[in-house]
Amino acid sequence: MSKNKISVICSVYNSSQWLPLYLEAVNKQLEKNFEIVFVDANSTDNSVQLICDFEFREGIEATLIKSEERIGIYTAWNRAIKEAQGQYVINWNTDDLIYPSGLQIYNQYIEKYPEIDFFYSPCCTIGSQNFDDITGFRNWPQYSHEILLRLCLGGPFPLVKKSAIEECGFFKEKYLSSGDYEMWLNLSKRGFKFKKIPDIIGCFYQREDSVSMDNLKIAQEEDREIQQLHK
Repeated sequence: MSKNKISVICSVYNSSQWLPLYLEAVNKQLEKNFEIVFVDANSTDNSVQLICDFEFREGIEATLIKSEERIGIYTAWNRAIKEAQGQYVINWNTDDLIYPSGLQIYNQYIEKYPEIDFFYSPCCTIGSQNFDDITGFRNWPQYSHEILLRLCLGGPFPLVKKSAIEECGFFKEKYLSSGDYEMWLNLSKRGFKFKKIPDIIGCFYQREDSVSMDNLKIAQEEDREIQQLHK
C-alpha cells in the first residue's frame, strides 16, 4: 500500500488543449504526497506525449495506463481505481481545476472523520480554464438518501473510499453518462457514510460543447432507471 492516502484518477481522451494548465495545477497542489493515475482512452492527439514529457514534482507518483481501443469514461475510471494505491480516490477531469489547497483540505477531513466514506463540497463554475473566470456557484444540500434519489449530490470531484467502490462492484460500465450517479446511490443504499464539507475545493468548467442534447436525453433516461433501481 502506498504511503499516500489520496489517489487522483484522470480519464484522458484528446485532451491536449487542457493538459498543460491541468498538469501545472496538479504540480501546484499543497498536499505534499499523493498519487495520480491517468488512463488514456486511445487518444489520437498528443495527450500521451504531454503527460510523458511532464516533470512532476517530488512527492507526486504519476502512472499512465494506455488503452489500445476507445473506451468510455467509467471503464477508464475502473481501470484507474484498480491501479490506485491510495485509500481514497478523487476524479479530476482535464478541463476542471482544483485549488492548490484542495487535496490538502480533503486530507484534513480524512484525518478528522475517518469513518466517512464519501466527502463532497460546493464548487464554482468557470467559463474558461481559469480560476478567475467565475460564472457561477453550485451548492448541494446536506445528504440524505431521499434527496440523493432526486438530485445527484457530489459535484465534479467528490472524495470516495476505494474500498467502498470495490464493495459496490466498481462503476457500471453500461452507462454512458450517469455511472457516477448509480455508484453514489449504490453506496447510499448500502449504508456508506456521506459528508458535505463547506470548503470550495475547485472549479467546474461549464463548457457549452460538453453535453449535446442527445447526451442530455441519454442522461435523463439513465437517471430514471437508476432512481428506480435504488429507491
